[in-house]
Amino acid sequence: MYELLEDYVPTYVLDLPQRPDSPEAIKYFLEELNKFKSVMERLTGNKVTVEQLKKEITSLNETRQLLHRLYDLRKVDPPLISGLDVLKVMQKQYFLSTDELKKSLCMLIDEAEQVETDWAHKPRIMITGCPMAGGNTKVPEIIESKGGVIVAEESCTGTRSFWELVDEDKDPMLALAERYIRIPCSCMTPNDRRIDNILELAREFKVDGVVCYTLQFCHGYNIERYKVQQALKKAGIPMLSIETDYGDSDVEQIGLRVDAFMEMLS
Repeated sequence: MYELLEDYVPTYVLDLPQRPDSPEAIKYFLEELNKFKSVMERLTGNKVTVEQLKKEITSLNETRQLLHRLYDLRKVDPPLISGLDVLKVMQKQYFLSTDELKKSLCMLIDEAEQVETDWAHKPRIMITGCPMAGGNTKVPEIIESKGGVIVAEESCTGTRSFWELVDEDKDPMLALAERYIRIPCSCMTPNDRRIDNILELAREFKVDGVVCYTLQFCHGYNIERYKVQQALKKAGIPMLSIETDYGDSDVEQIGLRVDAFMEMLS
């Protein structure tokens, strides 16, 4: 894909070490980020300075802190905002400028803190697995239309995108390398950090059940689903596994399975 894309736009493949806990991984990934920085400087003609990087890190940490505030509204019972609404916000973070996103988050948080919801006693659901790109809201829509309320997402369009801040006291390139290599994507091995995160989020958000969401042909998350299921079973948390695509042909089938899951949790 990258080779084909190169015919249309400048393309750079950033190599990612897949054993994040090994001593060599941070050093290697830092070298990769520095190579990427040099490529971007040549491409744009702009110098990447330490001062500017620190400024951007501070700004994005402010965004992450606002997202934490947004997710805090979901910890209460009943939650003050629906999971579907939060997902749409999380999808927008990849399109809006930082200033636009922060302004919108502040307005949304202020508004949500003033409303009363009728989601008391509904099963509290966490979604874990593949990210849900813009426009992909099929599974959350089904879950919340069937009587559940989504209170957390352990995914790259959920907590993984903002949960940990970038250290503002370190060399910025090293801080970025340390922050991003810790994201527990299923391509990492061993990926015990993801299992720990799922269990911690389940406790923190008082989750009644977990929906493991996998896109077809995303074999990393499909295979890792086994370890997730075993960990949740040991913790006494029910899990429903859903493998699907972007189409609507399986909406009724998924709906029936979600119905049964909600009935079991109620």
